[in-house]
Amino acid sequence: MLTTLTILTTKPMKKFRIFLLILIIIGVILLLTQKFWVPKLVNQILIWERTLPEKIIPSKEEPKTVTPPTITTKKITEENFSSTVPVILGSSAVAVQARAYIDKTISEFRKEANNGGYEINIDAKYIKSDKTESIVLSVYSYTGGAHGSSIYKVITVDIKNGKILALSDVIKKDQQKSFTEFVKKELNAWRYPDGGDESVVFPETVKDLTFSSFSNWSLEENENDKNLIIYFDQATIGPGVLGPVAWVLPQDKIKDFLQ
Repeated sequence: MLTTLTILTTKPMKKFRIFLLILIIIGVILLLTQKFWVPKLVNQILIWERTLPEKIIPSKEEPKTVTPPTITTKKITEENFSSTVPVILGSSAVAVQARAYIDKTISEFRKEANNGGYEINIDAKYIKSDKTESIVLSVYSYTGGAHGSSIYKVITVDIKNGKILALSDVIKKDQQKSFTEFVKKELNAWRYPDGGDESVVFPETVKDLTFSSFSNWSLEENENDKNLIIYFDQATIGPGVLGPVAWVLPQDKIKDFLQ
């Protein structure tokens, strides 16, 4: 029995020695031939690395500097019309939109001015709040007759992302009807400075105002005041002699309507 156990133990040991001898022989061969195969292996690795797709590291874009608008004026004198228009410089969204509107307005007026004596003048004002910025354009045009006409175009954008805003972005949705009635009440209470009882506006015209009538608006904030301003074209809420109206609503009076 002892002999049998010795035989069983000897066989695995013999196989292990043979395996170990083979490893030693392979190691010696690799060592002796390394000057032949090592350069080839290194070269192959380098070729393989070059074929791998290059890892692209995204570059850090520097934030774009948005310059606030600056406004000057220029005169245009052509055969059929004359004009004074604002020159609005700046890269902000409100400046870009205002320039586009001015260019389009002058281009369309030029086509209509087929007789001499036509006139169009545009004034521009920049207004800013904590969250919005606006350019208020007041456009006066004369195409003959006794009087010209004046309208507003107000562009208001989100100061963070440049999105053009509507008044519905500022007034709560469930309060828009109540807000409209509040504005109507304020307008109808407007009286002339002489103390008379006559309303400055036309009550029947004001009655027909809806929330969508307040498409031109801006928020104004400074050290002394915080106001919501609604702009009405000439003759839309009162007599033509009244001119265009910028109706100021102090924010503390309308805070329940604001988002």
